[in-house]
Amino acid sequence: MTPEPARRPKPDAKPEELLGNLNQPLPWSDDSEKGVLSSLLQDPRRLRHARQKMRPDAFYNEANRTTYVELLTMEEAGLPIDPVLLTNRLRDQKKLDLVGGPAAMMELFTFVPSPAHFEHYMTDLIGRWKLRQAIHGYAKALHGIQAAFAEGRADTTADGVRGSLNLAGQTVQAFLGDYADSGDTTASLKECLMEHMDYMGKLTERLQSGENPLIPTGIPTLDKVCGGIGADEYWLVTGPTKSGKSVLTGNIAVHAARRGVRTKVYTNEVGRRSYAGRILSSCCKHLTGAMDRHGLKERWQQEEYAQAQKQLVADIGKVLLIDNAAGKYVEDIVADIRMEVERGAGLFVVDLIGKIRSRERFGSREQELAHISGSLCNATKTYSVPIIVVSQENDEGQVRESRSLAFDCECWLRLQHFTPPAEKGRGGFGKSATPSEIVQDRRILRVELARGFAAGEKIPCIFDGPRYTIRELSPDESHWTDSM
Repeated sequence: MTPEPARRPKPDAKPEELLGNLNQPLPWSDDSEKGVLSSLLQDPRRLRHARQKMRPDAFYNEANRTTYVELLTMEEAGLPIDPVLLTNRLRDQKKLDLVGGPAAMMELFTFVPSPAHFEHYMTDLIGRWKLRQAIHGYAKALHGIQAAFAEGRADTTADGVRGSLNLAGQTVQAFLGDYADSGDTTASLKECLMEHMDYMGKLTERLQSGENPLIPTGIPTLDKVCGGIGADEYWLVTGPTKSGKSVLTGNIAVHAARRGVRTKVYTNEVGRRSYAGRILSSCCKHLTGAMDRHGLKERWQQEEYAQAQKQLVADIGKVLLIDNAAGKYVEDIVADIRMEVERGAGLFVVDLIGKIRSRERFGSREQELAHISGSLCNATKTYSVPIIVVSQENDEGQVRESRSLAFDCECWLRLQHFTPPAEKGRGGFGKSATPSEIVQDRRILRVELARGFAAGEKIPCIFDGPRYTIRELSPDESHWTDSM
């Protein structure tokens, strides 16, 4: 039942010819839709993954769409799924004739020999769905431009034409912007208050049991100011090149894991093996991250390495997860976050957001990164879990990737190099001050922005890049804290 391909217009076709050729069947495949449904019936465990990828309207055929909705309903209710139970539920709801009757359900179950090619069927289905959405978006944009002329309200000035083109582009993006099933996002104030009461009840139980609902960062002054990282907060860590952003977020991740918080780090700066080596070096007295290059030649190096590895595995070996995120799409990361939350994860780190991509298409890289940041920020609210993202600053101290990152976050931490005050020139009148050099083992952690607690705090820190360590200095800078 796949529609016949449309007759391709001539390359030099006029607008009238192109418009006349638009009335063609929309792209869809009955075989792909039934292939997905048959796979889901044979292996219902795939329904959770399907829910993340496909809304019901991804199915063009009404009978297939009705079957998919019922499968989602059964999975959400925790009911067993097989052709007999599905048929009975559809019969009770007087929808059985709509989907073709009992015979159609049994035929659907055996439509494919096995669910091994489920991903292929789903990819084809989603591709055709996106094409339909694109056609719908462009058709609506085209209708809007034509309607403006027909109704005599078209603005033919340069600004007006530019505005019409921008509106058309926004109309298309509205259709292409999000393919995840958002579910029912609206509730009455009474329902929202009941949700809030349930949340506060669970929070009170955690407090009474001695559990801290906030995740400490390990930086004493920061934890004193903000209490820690909240359950649904989006934190941003920025700094210039080689300032130690990954060291800071890595230390926070280890600190959280040591307190039993299941933590996942998406790293695209280095591979997971190298990232694990950095964490291991932070537990050694003498070994540094350079061991990845030079190896362990001496006996004492091997012994220290073995001892540190044994201790790390015992302490956080199962609660700290590291993911090679190089080249990943934000849509996949958000889907993975959802699954990890179901497994008990309580903190996520994305290092570095500038190397994350999106499957959607945007006019500029900045727009794409704004979408990526917004998707991660929405994930914190949807799944009630904190996410820390790392971003690069440019030479002017601005967030390189996208200005929207600072607007999305609840807390913005800036890591800065430390330069002592310049000494006055001693060469006589008119001599300029002697420029100071950056102190390599010092950093300033600045709370640039904070919602719900005070901002502007400047925290002096000691920094040891080779040992992947950053600690807060005492007020008199005579020693460094060891709360990590």
